[in-house]
Amino acid sequence: MSELPIPFSNYLYLIRKRKSPYYDLLRYLIADMERHYVTLEFPLETIYTINPRQLQKQIEEKIPSDKLTTMNIARVILAAIYGSKLRKDEDYYVTKSSGGRRNYHIKLNQNVLSALRSNL
Repeated sequence: MSELPIPFSNYLYLIRKRKSPYYDLLRYLIADMERHYVTLEFPLETIYTINPRQLQKQIEEKIPSDKLTTMNIARVILAAIYGSKLRKDEDYYVTKSSGGRRNYHIKLNQNVLSALRSNL
């Protein structure tokens, strides 16, 4: 954790200590990724896209917290990615919209799911 930038190491610490809403958010994301992966006809690899703004709207009722801003959601995602030691361009990539918003694309396979689960 020490080689991570401070904001991400703090979020990773909160996730590993099971602090709500950060832990709950990551648990929800991983469960959704697993559901998505299992429903594939040939589960070799697929891309799972996370848009923090849409995710915030989607989980407002499931995880009620004023701490879950778009920025905090993006930081939780990045903390999970960095904490899992996923490789950029091989396991995940980030795209930006013309307005500057970011989308996170994770290449789902058994190794990536196992690595992400290790944060919980």
